[in-house]
Amino acid sequence: MQYTVCMKIKSAFIFLFLGILSACKSSDVRSDSILEYRGADISYFYRQEQSGVQFYSNGKEAELFDILKEAGVNWIRLRLWHTPSNGWNNLEKTISVARRAKVSGFKLLLDIHYSDSWADPSSQSLPAEWETYSFDRLNEAVSSYTESVLSAFSQADCIPDMVQTGNEISNGMLWPYGKIKEGGDCSDFMALLGTAVTAVRNFCPSVKIMLHIPCDKDIQRVVWWYSQAEKYCIDYDVIGLSYYSFFTGTDFSIVSDTVQNLKKQFDKEICIAETSYPWTLDWNDNENNLVGLEEQLILGFPASREGQQRYLNELCRRVCSSGGSGVFWWEPQAVSSPSFPSSLENLTWFDFNNEYLGIEFQSSF
Repeated sequence: MQYTVCMKIKSAFIFLFLGILSACKSSDVRSDSILEYRGADISYFYRQEQSGVQFYSNGKEAELFDILKEAGVNWIRLRLWHTPSNGWNNLEKTISVARRAKVSGFKLLLDIHYSDSWADPSSQSLPAEWETYSFDRLNEAVSSYTESVLSAFSQADCIPDMVQTGNEISNGMLWPYGKIKEGGDCSDFMALLGTAVTAVRNFCPSVKIMLHIPCDKDIQRVVWWYSQAEKYCIDYDVIGLSYYSFFTGTDFSIVSDTVQNLKKQFDKEICIAETSYPWTLDWNDNENNLVGLEEQLILGFPASREGQQRYLNELCRRVCSSGGSGVFWWEPQAVSSPSFPSSLENLTWFDFNNEYLGIEFQSSF
Protein backbone atom coordinates (compact mmCIF):
# COMPACT_ATOMS: atom_id res chain seq x y z
CA MET A 1 0.00 0.00 0.00
CA GLN A 2 1.37 3.41 -0.89
CA TYR A 3 0.59 6.60 0.90
CA THR A 4 0.35 10.03 -0.68
CA VAL A 5 1.48 13.11 1.18
CA CYS A 6 0.19 16.21 -0.59
CA MET A 7 1.84 19.43 0.52
CA LYS A 8 0.49 22.66 -1.01
CA ILE A 9 2.14 25.99 -0.39
CA LYS A 10 -0.60 28.53 0.14
CA SER A 11 1.33 31.64 1.05
CA ALA A 12 4.74 33.22 0.97
CA PHE A 13 4.72 33.21 4.78
CA ILE A 14 4.52 29.42 4.91
CA PHE A 15 7.03 29.20 2.11
CA LEU A 16 9.60 31.23 4.03
CA PHE A 17 9.16 29.65 7.44
CA LEU A 18 8.45 26.05 6.64
CA GLY A 19 10.67 25.66 3.59
CA ILE A 20 10.00 24.21 0.22
CA LEU A 21 7.51 21.35 0.33
CA SER A 22 7.51 19.18 -2.76
CA ALA A 23 4.15 18.59 -4.40
CA CYS A 24 3.03 15.00 -4.77
CA LYS A 25 4.00 13.34 -8.00
CA SER A 26 1.99 10.80 -9.90
CA SER A 27 4.18 8.04 -8.46
CA ASP A 28 2.78 8.72 -4.96
CA VAL A 29 6.19 8.91 -3.31
CA ARG A 30 6.98 10.78 -0.11
CA SER A 31 10.08 12.60 -1.30
CA ASP A 32 9.42 15.59 0.99
CA SER A 33 9.40 13.71 4.30
CA ILE A 34 12.21 12.99 6.73
CA LEU A 35 12.46 9.49 8.13
CA GLU A 36 10.73 8.77 11.42
CA TYR A 37 13.34 6.20 12.49
CA ARG A 38 16.94 7.42 12.25
CA GLY A 39 18.87 4.81 14.15
CA ALA A 40 22.28 3.56 15.20
CA ASP A 41 23.09 0.09 16.48
CA ILE A 42 25.82 0.61 19.10
CA SER A 43 25.91 -2.88 20.61
CA TYR A 44 29.73 -2.89 20.79
CA PHE A 45 29.75 0.35 22.78
CA TYR A 46 29.85 -1.16 26.28
CA ARG A 47 32.85 -3.29 25.38
CA GLN A 48 34.59 -0.33 23.74
CA GLU A 49 34.02 1.92 26.71
CA GLN A 50 35.40 -0.71 29.07
CA SER A 51 38.46 -0.86 26.80
CA GLY A 52 39.03 2.88 27.20
CA VAL A 53 37.90 4.00 23.75
CA GLN A 54 37.25 7.74 23.52
CA PHE A 55 35.53 9.73 20.79
CA TYR A 56 36.19 13.23 19.52
CA SER A 57 34.25 15.94 17.74
CA ASN A 58 35.95 19.08 16.42
CA GLY A 59 39.15 17.99 18.14
CA LYS A 60 37.60 17.71 21.59
CA GLU A 61 36.64 14.61 23.55
CA ALA A 62 32.89 14.06 23.32
CA GLU A 63 30.27 11.63 24.57
CA LEU A 64 29.09 9.18 21.93
CA PHE A 65 25.43 9.92 22.65
CA ASP A 66 26.03 13.65 22.07
CA ILE A 67 27.73 12.92 18.75
CA LEU A 68 24.86 10.69 17.67
CA LYS A 69 22.39 13.45 18.48
CA GLU A 70 24.48 15.80 16.37
CA ALA A 71 24.21 13.24 13.56
CA GLY A 72 20.41 13.33 13.73
CA VAL A 73 20.03 9.89 15.31
CA ASN A 74 16.85 9.44 17.37
CA TRP A 75 16.82 5.65 17.92
CA ILE A 76 19.40 3.36 19.50
CA ARG A 77 19.41 -0.35 18.62
CA LEU A 78 20.99 -2.92 20.95
CA ARG A 79 21.39 -6.67 20.52
CA LEU A 80 20.79 -9.09 23.37
CA TRP A 81 22.31 -12.55 23.67
CA HIS A 82 20.97 -15.15 26.08
CA THR A 83 24.13 -16.35 27.87
CA PRO A 84 27.20 -15.23 25.89
CA SER A 85 30.41 -17.01 26.87
CA ASN A 86 32.35 -13.75 27.17
CA GLY A 87 29.56 -11.80 28.84
CA TRP A 88 29.29 -9.13 26.16
CA ASN A 89 25.73 -8.24 25.10
CA ASN A 90 24.22 -10.07 28.05
CA LEU A 91 21.15 -8.76 29.86
CA GLU A 92 23.00 -6.73 32.51
CA LYS A 93 25.35 -4.97 30.09
CA THR A 94 22.63 -4.33 27.52
CA ILE A 95 20.40 -2.74 30.15
CA SER A 96 23.32 -0.56 31.25
CA VAL A 97 23.64 0.98 27.78
CA ALA A 98 19.86 1.08 27.29
CA ARG A 99 19.39 3.19 30.42
CA ARG A 100 21.95 5.71 29.24
CA ALA A 101 20.34 5.87 25.83
CA LYS A 102 16.93 6.52 27.35
CA VAL A 103 18.27 9.17 29.73
CA SER A 104 19.92 10.85 26.74
CA GLY A 105 16.54 11.10 25.02
CA PHE A 106 16.77 8.28 22.47
CA LYS A 107 14.11 5.70 21.73
CA LEU A 108 15.20 2.08 22.07
CA LEU A 109 15.00 -0.87 19.68
CA LEU A 110 15.90 -4.12 21.47
CA ASP A 111 17.15 -6.88 19.17
CA ILE A 112 16.62 -10.22 20.95
CA HIS A 113 18.71 -12.88 19.18
CA TYR A 114 17.37 -15.90 21.13
CA SER A 115 20.89 -17.32 21.00
CA ASP A 116 24.12 -17.16 23.00
CA SER A 117 25.94 -15.57 20.07
CA TRP A 118 25.36 -14.28 16.56
CA ALA A 119 22.04 -15.17 14.96
CA ASP A 120 21.83 -14.65 11.20
CA PRO A 121 20.70 -16.58 8.09
CA SER A 122 23.61 -19.03 8.43
CA SER A 123 23.35 -19.65 12.17
CA GLN A 124 20.42 -19.65 14.58
CA SER A 125 21.77 -21.80 17.39
CA LEU A 126 19.71 -22.57 20.46
CA PRO A 127 20.96 -21.12 23.74
CA ALA A 128 23.00 -23.85 25.44
CA GLU A 129 20.53 -23.91 28.31
CA TRP A 130 17.75 -24.93 25.93
CA GLU A 131 19.58 -27.54 23.82
CA THR A 132 17.93 -30.57 25.44
CA TYR A 133 14.42 -29.13 25.50
CA SER A 134 11.50 -30.70 23.67
CA PHE A 135 9.59 -28.47 21.26
CA ASP A 136 6.85 -27.81 23.80
CA ARG A 137 9.31 -26.94 26.53
CA LEU A 138 11.24 -24.71 24.12
CA ASN A 139 8.04 -22.89 23.29
CA GLU A 140 7.44 -22.27 27.00
CA ALA A 141 11.04 -21.12 27.44
CA VAL A 142 10.70 -18.58 24.62
CA SER A 143 7.64 -17.11 26.29
CA SER A 144 9.04 -16.95 29.82
CA TYR A 145 12.44 -15.67 28.66
CA THR A 146 10.91 -12.89 26.56
CA GLU A 147 8.72 -11.82 29.46
CA SER A 148 11.64 -11.90 31.91
CA VAL A 149 13.79 -9.77 29.60
CA LEU A 150 11.11 -7.11 29.25
CA SER A 151 10.45 -7.23 32.99
CA ALA A 152 14.14 -6.57 33.68
CA PHE A 153 14.16 -3.61 31.29
CA SER A 154 10.98 -2.28 32.86
CA GLN A 155 12.41 -2.52 36.37
CA ALA A 156 15.47 -0.60 35.15
CA ASP A 157 13.14 2.09 33.77
CA CYS A 158 14.26 1.58 30.17
CA ILE A 159 11.45 -0.40 28.56
CA PRO A 160 12.11 -0.70 24.80
CA ASP A 161 10.00 1.28 22.38
CA MET A 162 10.37 -1.51 19.83
CA VAL A 163 11.43 -5.15 20.07
CA GLN A 164 12.89 -7.42 17.40
CA THR A 165 11.84 -11.01 18.02
CA GLY A 166 14.85 -12.61 16.37
CA ASN A 167 17.68 -11.35 14.19
CA GLU A 168 17.83 -11.93 10.42
CA ILE A 169 15.43 -14.85 10.68
CA SER A 170 14.91 -15.46 6.95
CA ASN A 171 15.73 -19.16 7.45
CA GLY A 172 13.99 -19.47 10.79
CA MET A 173 15.24 -19.27 14.37
CA LEU A 174 16.07 -21.56 17.29
CA TRP A 175 17.43 -24.35 15.11
CA PRO A 176 16.82 -27.19 14.56
CA TYR A 177 13.21 -26.88 15.77
CA GLY A 178 12.58 -23.48 14.22
CA LYS A 179 14.46 -23.94 10.95
CA ILE A 180 12.41 -23.47 7.78
CA LYS A 181 12.29 -26.90 6.21
CA GLU A 182 13.07 -27.85 2.65
CA GLY A 183 10.02 -27.09 0.57
CA GLY A 184 9.13 -24.05 2.68
CA ASP A 185 7.39 -25.67 5.66
CA CYS A 186 7.73 -23.07 8.39
CA SER A 187 4.95 -24.11 10.78
CA ASP A 188 7.26 -24.89 13.72
CA PHE A 189 9.24 -21.71 13.15
CA MET A 190 6.11 -19.59 13.00
CA ALA A 191 4.83 -21.22 16.18
CA LEU A 192 8.00 -20.19 18.04
CA LEU A 193 7.98 -16.73 16.47
CA GLY A 194 4.32 -16.30 17.38
CA THR A 195 5.09 -17.25 20.97
CA ALA A 196 7.82 -14.59 21.17
CA VAL A 197 5.58 -11.94 19.63
CA THR A 198 2.67 -12.80 21.93
CA ALA A 199 4.93 -12.53 24.98
CA VAL A 200 5.91 -9.00 23.94
CA ARG A 201 2.30 -8.01 23.25
CA ASN A 202 1.07 -9.40 26.56
CA PHE A 203 3.78 -7.67 28.57
CA CYS A 204 3.49 -4.26 26.94
CA PRO A 205 0.89 -3.76 24.18
CA SER A 206 2.28 -0.34 23.25
CA VAL A 207 5.74 -1.68 22.31
CA LYS A 208 6.16 -2.01 18.55
CA ILE A 209 7.36 -5.34 17.17
CA MET A 210 9.76 -5.71 14.25
CA LEU A 211 10.30 -8.85 12.16
CA HIS A 212 13.78 -8.69 10.65
CA ILE A 213 15.28 -10.48 7.64
CA PRO A 214 17.96 -9.49 5.09
CA CYS A 215 17.24 -7.98 1.70
CA ASP A 216 17.61 -10.50 -1.11
CA LYS A 217 18.30 -10.17 -4.83
CA ASP A 218 15.23 -12.40 -5.17
CA ILE A 219 12.66 -9.88 -3.96
CA GLN A 220 9.86 -12.44 -4.16
CA ARG A 221 11.69 -14.51 -1.55
CA VAL A 222 11.35 -11.55 0.84
CA VAL A 223 7.69 -11.08 -0.08
CA TRP A 224 7.07 -14.82 0.43
CA TRP A 225 8.57 -14.67 3.92
CA TYR A 226 6.29 -11.88 5.11
CA SER A 227 3.36 -13.61 3.40
CA GLN A 228 4.04 -16.59 5.66
CA ALA A 229 4.02 -14.32 8.71
CA GLU A 230 0.64 -13.04 7.55
CA LYS A 231 -0.62 -16.58 6.87
CA TYR A 232 0.25 -17.65 10.42
CA CYS A 233 -1.30 -14.47 11.89
CA ILE A 234 1.92 -13.11 13.40
CA ASP A 235 1.01 -9.82 15.08
CA TYR A 236 3.73 -7.29 14.33
CA ASP A 237 4.14 -3.65 13.31
CA VAL A 238 7.40 -3.10 11.44
CA ILE A 239 9.21 -4.88 8.62
CA GLY A 240 12.95 -4.71 9.22
CA LEU A 241 15.49 -5.38 6.46
CA SER A 242 19.27 -5.61 6.41
CA TYR A 243 20.92 -4.03 3.38
CA TYR A 244 24.66 -4.20 2.81
CA SER A 245 25.79 -3.52 -0.75
CA PHE A 246 28.85 -5.70 -0.21
CA PHE A 247 26.64 -8.69 0.66
CA THR A 248 23.34 -8.19 -1.16
CA GLY A 249 24.61 -6.45 -4.29
CA THR A 250 25.75 -3.04 -5.44
CA ASP A 251 22.53 -2.19 -7.27
CA PHE A 252 20.65 0.36 -5.15
CA SER A 253 17.39 -0.52 -6.90
CA ILE A 254 17.23 -3.63 -4.68
CA VAL A 255 16.28 -1.34 -1.80
CA SER A 256 13.59 0.72 -3.51
CA ASP A 257 12.10 -2.24 -5.37
CA THR A 258 11.93 -4.32 -2.19
CA VAL A 259 10.34 -1.58 -0.09
CA GLN A 260 7.82 -0.75 -2.82
CA ASN A 261 6.81 -4.39 -3.24
CA LEU A 262 6.39 -4.91 0.49
CA LYS A 263 4.48 -1.65 0.93
CA LYS A 264 1.99 -2.65 -1.75
CA GLN A 265 1.20 -5.96 -0.07
CA PHE A 266 1.52 -5.37 3.67
CA ASP A 267 0.11 -2.59 5.83
CA LYS A 268 3.30 -2.24 7.88
CA GLU A 269 6.01 0.29 8.50
CA ILE A 270 9.28 -0.62 6.77
CA CYS A 271 12.81 0.11 7.96
CA ILE A 272 16.33 -0.73 6.90
CA ALA A 273 17.31 -2.24 10.26
CA GLU A 274 21.00 -2.61 9.38
CA THR A 275 23.31 -0.96 6.89
CA SER A 276 26.82 0.47 6.59
CA TYR A 277 29.29 1.73 3.99
CA PRO A 278 33.00 2.58 4.06
CA TRP A 279 34.62 6.00 4.32
CA THR A 280 37.98 4.47 3.30
CA LEU A 281 39.43 1.18 2.05
CA ASP A 282 42.49 1.57 4.27
CA TRP A 283 42.94 -0.21 7.59
CA ASN A 284 44.24 0.66 11.04
CA ASP A 285 44.82 -2.74 12.66
CA ASN A 286 45.57 -6.37 11.79
CA GLU A 287 41.92 -7.43 11.71
CA ASN A 288 40.57 -8.24 8.25
CA ASN A 289 37.94 -5.65 7.35
CA LEU A 290 34.57 -6.65 5.93
CA VAL A 291 35.07 -4.20 3.08
CA GLY A 292 38.40 -3.53 1.41
CA LEU A 293 37.92 -3.86 -2.35
CA GLU A 294 36.74 -1.41 -5.00
CA GLU A 295 34.37 -4.02 -6.44
CA GLN A 296 32.44 -4.01 -3.16
CA LEU A 297 31.46 -0.38 -3.72
CA ILE A 298 28.44 1.10 -5.48
CA LEU A 299 29.31 3.02 -8.64
CA GLY A 300 29.30 6.74 -7.86
CA PHE A 301 29.75 6.21 -4.12
CA PRO A 302 33.51 6.17 -3.42
CA ALA A 303 35.04 5.03 -0.15
CA SER A 304 35.46 8.53 1.23
CA ARG A 305 33.81 10.75 3.80
CA GLU A 306 31.78 12.35 1.00
CA GLY A 307 30.95 8.96 -0.51
CA GLN A 308 29.73 7.61 2.82
CA GLN A 309 27.49 10.64 3.34
CA ARG A 310 26.20 10.35 -0.22
CA TYR A 311 25.40 6.68 0.42
CA LEU A 312 23.40 7.50 3.55
CA ASN A 313 21.55 10.29 1.77
CA GLU A 314 20.66 8.10 -1.21
CA LEU A 315 19.61 5.16 0.93
CA CYS A 316 17.35 7.37 3.04
CA ARG A 317 15.90 9.00 -0.07
CA ARG A 318 15.11 5.65 -1.66
CA VAL A 319 13.57 4.25 1.52
CA CYS A 320 11.46 7.35 2.08
CA SER A 321 10.31 7.75 -1.53
CA SER A 322 9.34 4.07 -1.67
CA GLY A 323 7.12 4.33 1.40
CA GLY A 324 9.58 3.29 4.10
CA SER A 325 9.99 4.86 7.51
CA GLY A 326 13.56 4.46 8.71
CA VAL A 327 17.22 3.53 8.47
CA PHE A 328 19.52 2.14 11.18
CA TRP A 329 23.32 2.28 10.71
CA TRP A 330 25.12 -0.74 12.12
CA GLU A 331 27.88 0.05 14.65
CA PRO A 332 28.85 3.58 13.51
CA GLN A 333 31.15 3.78 16.54
CA ALA A 334 33.00 0.44 16.12
CA VAL A 335 36.47 1.97 15.83
CA SER A 336 39.61 -0.07 16.33
CA SER A 337 41.66 0.00 19.54
CA PRO A 338 44.58 -2.08 20.91
CA SER A 339 42.23 -4.28 22.93
CA PHE A 340 39.38 -4.19 20.41
CA PRO A 341 40.52 -4.73 16.80
CA SER A 342 37.59 -4.03 14.52
CA SER A 343 36.64 -5.43 11.12
CA LEU A 344 34.20 -2.50 10.91
CA GLU A 345 36.76 0.26 11.47
CA ASN A 346 36.29 1.76 7.99
CA LEU A 347 32.49 1.50 8.13
CA THR A 348 32.18 3.80 11.14
CA TRP A 349 31.42 7.52 11.34
CA PHE A 350 34.89 8.17 12.81
CA ASP A 351 38.37 8.39 11.32
CA PHE A 352 41.33 6.37 12.60
CA ASN A 353 41.91 8.97 15.32
CA ASN A 354 38.31 8.50 16.51
CA GLU A 355 37.38 11.95 15.22
CA TYR A 356 33.74 12.29 14.14
CA LEU A 357 33.53 12.61 10.35
CA GLY A 358 30.38 14.71 10.42
CA ILE A 359 28.16 12.04 8.85
CA GLU A 360 24.52 12.82 9.54
CA PHE A 361 20.93 12.07 8.66
CA GLN A 362 19.78 14.90 6.39
CA SER A 363 16.59 16.81 7.17
CA SER A 364 15.44 16.54 3.56
CA PHE A 365 16.36 14.74 0.35
